[in-house]
Amino acid sequence: MIPRGTGLLVLGALAVGGTAAGIFVHGRSASPEASCVKVPKVTPNQTMGLDFPGSACVSTTMRFQFTNPQNKGLPIYGPNGRGVTYIWKAYPRQQLGYYTTFFWGNEGEFTPNAYYGFHPYPQGDGTRHKWEIAGDQGRDLLGGNVVYNRWYTQVARVWADATGKHLEFYWDWPNQSRVITHSTSPSVDNVNPPNPVLAWGDAPWPSSTGIYGPSGQGNEVYNGILRGIQIYNNLLSFRNIQGEIRKPLSTATGSSYIWYINISPTPTDISDKSGKNHNPMWVGGERPTLYAAAAPG
Repeated sequence: MIPRGTGLLVLGALAVGGTAAGIFVHGRSASPEASCVKVPKVTPNQTMGLDFPGSACVSTTMRFQFTNPQNKGLPIYGPNGRGVTYIWKAYPRQQLGYYTTFFWGNEGEFTPNAYYGFHPYPQGDGTRHKWEIAGDQGRDLLGGNVVYNRWYTQVARVWADATGKHLEFYWDWPNQSRVITHSTSPSVDNVNPPNPVLAWGDAPWPSSTGIYGPSGQGNEVYNGILRGIQIYNNLLSFRNIQGEIRKPLSTATGSSYIWYINISPTPTDISDKSGKNHNPMWVGGERPTLYAAAAPG
């Protein structure tokens, strides 16, 4: 994991695809600033999402983030270690090297202390991937193979207790056998990094060099669609998770501990719909494009 890398840039190709769930137009260009994607026409009652183009289409960074979440009710393992539950939907497309779904970690120089993330992780020549928990002072904890061009509902749970720090990544919910679990020492992740953030879509640390090529911001951009983001500052039970996926804020626990929710984020609206006012901000001027679906992905 130290440092991460995202391999070669792919230039000059254009891909156009679609599914019953929606339409996206995605391409590669030698001039990332010119935009690699075209926005689909939006009609009322469509489901929205953020269509990230991958690292080859980004010149600086493409991410949104919550700054100092530890001061706003979202410490790395939840208030007093009681837990954090993340729910989101992802549609990964293939690219060389690394992806970032999200990191809780430092904005600035990479530090292996007090961080975690949940993403595809490269294998072999960097074009194939497995699902991964990144954390525990630089470890990459791997699960099943990533299947590209399909929707996943994904769930991560983290918490701390007297026995240590615990991380779970259900990468193909509701199949609870498709899971990565890891526990580590109680002494790990006890000191916050200098500038804590919860960053989505790209890494929050500077560009560097890793085993798969360039790493860091601008080089670990998600290639695919992210939507359906729900964050709770408590450890939700499986029953409550399923209830919240079916109907957000329908369970007593979910409605009590919701921290952020935006089921249909757009490039111009990533604001918190929970009423808790935990609004993230875009970093820099580059944005994903809009994904619009006739039915939920």
